[in-house]
Amino acid sequence: MNKAEIEQKIVVGRFGSPFGVKGWIKIQSFTEPEDNLLAYAGWYWLDRESWLLVKHDNQARHGKGWVVHLVGYDSPEAVRFLAGTDVAIERSHFPPLADDEFYMNDLLGFSAINVQGVVLGNVMGFVDSGAHELLVIEGEKEYLIPLIKERFLKSVDKPQQRITVDWDADF
Repeated sequence: MNKAEIEQKIVVGRFGSPFGVKGWIKIQSFTEPEDNLLAYAGWYWLDRESWLLVKHDNQARHGKGWVVHLVGYDSPEAVRFLAGTDVAIERSHFPPLADDEFYMNDLLGFSAINVQGVVLGNVMGFVDSGAHELLVIEGEKEYLIPLIKERFLKSVDKPQQRITVDWDADF
């Protein structure tokens, strides 16, 4: 699978463990609000190097999360292998952005420099701290920087694939 094909899918959730005896499975949403995930008719999951389409035909609130039934998956054994796999949708389903806007996923791989010009490393992921998302930047050391525009995230240069952050390299 080439990089362009991978970039056309955006991870929006993750399958959890099977639920019940009729093929339902828990699902964790990464969308805001979290039930936005359920609005997408087709989800993709990555099987080795191919994105495979799966559709859900029913969902229910379960505790703080959701459980879904996938079309054609009618037993716990049928969905067990999906546990822990990411759920993605096609990027074309997302609304277009203004020039100064970005999706968090777009920042993956960007280089990160601080306002003093020190290269901190590359954006490798995100962590939900409860209050807000944290950028995970890996270089000579790992940095967890709050993803708060204008306070810590000073600029995003999409063409140069670089972000500037207000963060001390020694912190």
